[in-house]
Parts: sequence; structure tokens; C-alpha cells
Amino acid sequence: MWHAFGAHLALQRGFRVTRACAMAAVCTTFGLAAMIVAPLARSQTPQAPPRATSPGLSASAVAATEGEQPTQRASAPLESPAWIEAEAPASGKAFVYPPRDPSEAARPVTVMLHGMCGHPQSACAPFVDVSTTRGWLVCPRGEDPCGGGTRWRLRGPDDAQLVEASVRATAREHTGQVDASASRVLVGFSLGGIAAVQIAQGSSGVYEGLVVVASQVHPDAGLLEKAGVKRVVLAAGDLDMTSAPLQEDARRLAAQGLPTRFVSLGHFGHGYPSDMEARMREPMEWVAGGG
Repeated sequence: MWHAFGAHLALQRGFRVTRACAMAAVCTTFGLAAMIVAPLARSQTPQAPPRATSPGLSASAVAATEGEQPTQRASAPLESPAWIEAEAPASGKAFVYPPRDPSEAARPVTVMLHGMCGHPQSACAPFVDVSTTRGWLVCPRGEDPCGGGTRWRLRGPDDAQLVEASVRATAREHTGQVDASASRVLVGFSLGGIAAVQIAQGSSGVYEGLVVVASQVHPDAGLLEKAGVKRVVLAAGDLDMTSAPLQEDARRLAAQGLPTRFVSLGHFGHGYPSDMEARMREPMEWVAGGG
């Protein structure tokens, strides 16, 4: 009898692993498609002039998505967005957008983590205006190659180390203009959302706000509150398989006392709809402590 019971448990475990792998594969497929479709949906918007290919990115990778061009903004920033090298011991790069308006005071940081096989610029594009109104937008590039882009390792300390090294490098390059000690907002899309939750839950007083877009995650309210996270935004398109689980996560976190909002991205699948920037502006302001 015990042998039969053990075999039954093994079959159940195998089924759960297979189902998880299948969901990851489908999300990845939709995510890669979104990297192509979403930029096409925005193709009617005027784009910035082509930039030279930066070291470490092939011409084919840069050409893979319109989002590889820096997003245009309503008013000219103090400086142009640019790549920076992460500080040692981390090895990587980040694409950094400066505050939109000049200021004598040091400004806080928003960090955005791209999806699987993604690129920092395309992932950050809808968050540039709202984040640079508040301060700096730091968009690290995952360390491991993946297709034409990169991916996160999903080992909390490794990914957190790269993020911290990118923020330190930004402060180093812009002395006196970056408030690296101020509470930050951490945003993650798809695979980057999983990395963002791991980083936020493993931090201590670093992130005040957490935003997860189109990602299969189940944040822990206790760990987030212990880490100092005060507000959470979860978002997904209505046709995305992550929508229902994220709505349930939002209800659960709110019931446990952590202010959490779910944002519908409309009749859309896995990726960014054409009006992503407009849909996320107010939630981004709220999660940063405004509104």
C-alpha cells in the first residue's frame, strides 16, 4: 500500500513540474512575440534618430525592436539617456534615463527589470516619462545571454548585486545628483517580475514600491512588509494567462494589510499594449507614494 501511495505522490509531483514548465514555455513564447508585436503597435509614434550600436549588443539585437531607441519625451532632459558599466564585482550594463527637469537636489531612483531575452530600452519605454518626472530611471541588462537579449538568473542575491552595482555606477557618474539612499520603486516585466519580487523580498529598506507586470508570481506580504515595501501594483492584459493569478495575488496582499492594486492593461495578451504609458502613469505615481 505504501509503495502505491508513494508512486501516486511521485506522479502528482511530476504533473506539477510538467505544468510549471509548460506555463514557463508558453509565457516565454508570448513574451518573445510581444517584443515584436508591441513595438509594431507603437510604430506610428515618432522615434528618436538611430543610435550607434553599443559595445556588447550586436546590430541584429539592436534592430530586433523599435524599443531599442531611447523614448522621446515631452521636454528635454538634463542629459541624454546612456549606457553605464555596473560597478565591480558585478559585470554588466544598465541603460540610464536622467531626470526630465534640472534640479539642484539629488533625486531618487526607479529600477526596471526587462523580460526574458529582452532589452532595457524596450522594457523601460512606457515608464520613462513618469519615472524621470520623479528622478532617475535605471534599466539594468540581465547578465546571461538569451536570444538577441539577456535574461535574469532568478537567484535573488546575484540579480540584486547587479541592480545595486548599476545604481552605484549611476551615482558615481552623476555625483551629487542621485539619491541612492532614498526609497526606490522596483518594476519588473514577465521574467523580470519574478526577479523583482525576489529582490524586493530579500532587501531591507531599499524599495518602497513594487510593480510587477505580466508575471507568474505570488508575493509574500510578510516578507515585503519586513523589507520595507509599502505599496504594490500588479498588472496584466486581460488575455494574459497571468491576469487571473495576479488579481488573486492583489486581493490576498490587500487582505493581509499591504496596500496593493491590480491594473488591467485592457484587451491584450502578454506584453505592452499601445497605451501602456497612459495606463501605468497614475499607478506608478501611487506606488511611489503620490496620489
